[in-house]
Amino acid sequence: MSFRRSRPQASSKKPLDTLSFGLMAGLIVASILLVVLGDHATAKVQKFSWQERTVGADNPAFVMTFSRPMDTQSVEANLQITPHLPGRVSWAGRRMAYTLDVPVPYGESYSVQIPEARDRFSEGTENGEFETFEGTFQSRDRAMIYIGTTADQTGRLVMVNFSQGGESVLLTPPGLTVLDFEPYPLGDRVLFSAVQQAEQTDGVLAPALYTVATGLTPNPPELSVTAEAAFLSQQPDEVGVITPVLESEQYQNLAFDLSPDGKLIVVQRVSTTDPADFGPWIVPEAAAPYPLETEPGGEFLIGPDSQSLLLLQGQGTAVIPLASDAENAGAVAPLDFLPEFGRVFDISHDGSSAAMVDFNQNDPERRFTETLVVVTNQGEETEILNATGSILAAEFDPTDRILYVLASELLPREAYQEQPYVTAINLETQESVNLLTLPPQSRVSMDISPDGLAALVEVALMTPDDVTTATEVEQTLLLPLFETTDQRLLAIPTQTAPQILPSEGTLPTWLP
Repeated sequence: MSFRRSRPQASSKKPLDTLSFGLMAGLIVASILLVVLGDHATAKVQKFSWQERTVGADNPAFVMTFSRPMDTQSVEANLQITPHLPGRVSWAGRRMAYTLDVPVPYGESYSVQIPEARDRFSEGTENGEFETFEGTFQSRDRAMIYIGTTADQTGRLVMVNFSQGGESVLLTPPGLTVLDFEPYPLGDRVLFSAVQQAEQTDGVLAPALYTVATGLTPNPPELSVTAEAAFLSQQPDEVGVITPVLESEQYQNLAFDLSPDGKLIVVQRVSTTDPADFGPWIVPEAAAPYPLETEPGGEFLIGPDSQSLLLLQGQGTAVIPLASDAENAGAVAPLDFLPEFGRVFDISHDGSSAAMVDFNQNDPERRFTETLVVVTNQGEETEILNATGSILAAEFDPTDRILYVLASELLPREAYQEQPYVTAINLETQESVNLLTLPPQSRVSMDISPDGLAALVEVALMTPDDVTTATEVEQTLLLPLFETTDQRLLAIPTQTAPQILPSEGTLPTWLP
């Protein structure tokens, strides 16, 4: 007896195959319907980069990401920013960027609304097609710091927050005399040099470097350039918390500068036992300091890229690369040398230009004058101002379109008396506006606010008490620079009456 294996009939199908073919057919039909009829999910703003963030002058634009491709004209027509911030719109797929024409004014709260809009595939604006969007953000507080000179403020760092009532807050303790300072990029800390009063002997100052917390809480948007620094994103300390940075036992710490990204400090140091051991040192964040092996020099300034140093050497200014760490800090050769310029006041925010002084030592006709020159990274030189007295300071505005200059002129009828003044120069038209004339022979300083709306001007003038004695009277002036938004957009400052602030101290400086 034999057994035969039965063959399946050719027309029979497995149940799994039938199910697969059915699912494929269903997906094809659904895809066709989706293409023909469109996805009717509600269009909305998925992400707003400034939502509930605190923005500053280093945040030029916000970005909105939509859930669907949008009809760009309908979005732009319905976009509302209150208070108004002039700007321009650009698109990249479902992302819309709004770039400000001028930096956001400090000390304000803003709302952003899109009450209605339509996506690219819709024909109308019926309810349900777009989810109304409402967002909020705020700008940083308008605040300044200075070194106090009266009563219990003497020698101490003082902060005045105009956005929080304008009361004075003492940042440093008594017994610690502050000599100089510089704020960190987000304003949450201040780097300063100071000496203990008990250690001030024989007139020799041995300042150490410290940081102090301002108590301000930075909450930068994700697109902030400075927010990528890990140490800045940490929870800030309470106001007045002091952290030592650099001791002064073996070396005397002189002038210093903080890099724009807040990651390193350059400080001029001289050995307490060997005066020939003199030169700049690099102090990285959370790392040991090390010397920069280059020729000794005078005044210096860290470039906006935080990777180069402009250092006065000999009869000119050298551009020196900054090593990333101590292992790569061997002897370095200058990247460039500018022999005609003996001082660098400021570098534009985009790094393309520098405001420098030519003392005209090689020009017999102008030897007793000083010339302010803007030098580009392409080697172009433009003379901006000639002063018969001194050029004391120069600072680019946040848009790099205006150069504010603090200079002095010799009085023609007075022997060796100089009269300081503040002027604004439009770098595109070369037109200048005299903003403020100050008393002769006064000691002055100037600082432009990060949003470019006002200047702090320090004026210290000796006034006679009687025939033989005199007292130095110090005033801090708040000088508005524009009266209208159109003036800001056109980069045309206007002369306005300054306001005398009640603060008494030296080096009034805006927090970033």
